[in-house]
Amino acid sequence: MNRAALILAGGAGTRLRPLSSDENPKQFLRIFDGQSLLQKTFARIACMVPVDAIYISTNDEYRDQCREHVPQLPDTNILTEPARRNNAPAIALCCFEIERRHGEMVVAALPSDHFVGNENEFRRVLERAYDFAARSEYFVTIGIEPTAPETAYGYLKLDGEIEPGVIRLQRFTEKPSLDVAKQFLRAGNYAWNAGIFIWRTSVFRQELEKAAPVIAAVTRQNYESMPNLSIDYALMEKASRVAAIRGDFGWSDVGSFDALKRVGIDVDALLRETSS
Repeated sequence: MNRAALILAGGAGTRLRPLSSDENPKQFLRIFDGQSLLQKTFARIACMVPVDAIYISTNDEYRDQCREHVPQLPDTNILTEPARRNNAPAIALCCFEIERRHGEMVVAALPSDHFVGNENEFRRVLERAYDFAARSEYFVTIGIEPTAPETAYGYLKLDGEIEPGVIRLQRFTEKPSLDVAKQFLRAGNYAWNAGIFIWRTSVFRQELEKAAPVIAAVTRQNYESMPNLSIDYALMEKASRVAAIRGDFGWSDVGSFDALKRVGIDVDALLRETSS
């Protein structure tokens, strides 16, 4: 089955201010070897998916920046949301448009503002996810191997294997307290929720119609009336068939200055530049 990728680039990056701003959020900061996280995300997925099947979901105000950062992408593949309504309506609108243009596809929805240290391992894991999603009616998500009792991330509670390397997801868990996060780490069957999701477009539509029929009816014309919901809450937590594949590829959502430092960014120098 043919593949597509949807890069989510509409966030405002509020946690890294004053380094980021409403006008120049995290995904556009050129601080990763002179590249932005959006550019790195695009390059990572362009090795696996044809360029004409890669799409960016963003806010109207960021269209020009997306075009500037990823000039290889056809302009018609930058899909904008008419209003900010969290990512569930945005993903639905874009997945329906991808299906309209290409027919049935396996789509990977990927945040544009996350760091990946081991690109080859990331692609190996995503290849496995694409493959399983293409031949099943499961949603697939990537569970990041936790390295610390992190309280800033949501968690995935994992169950038994569906097949080698593919694990049944028991439930999504919200950001825990430190004590609970330590329990998760000791238990060994929890992973960080990276917000990476893979599904067939027909399965996505069918499950969304059951879980969130209002969002399943989204169009550009009715977008402003959509509820402000995340895809986790609107769909993933309610879906009956969700699988996870563990990933250990140096992932970080670089959502804090400490996280930036951990991936090798000289934050103090950047802040001095910002204030000068």
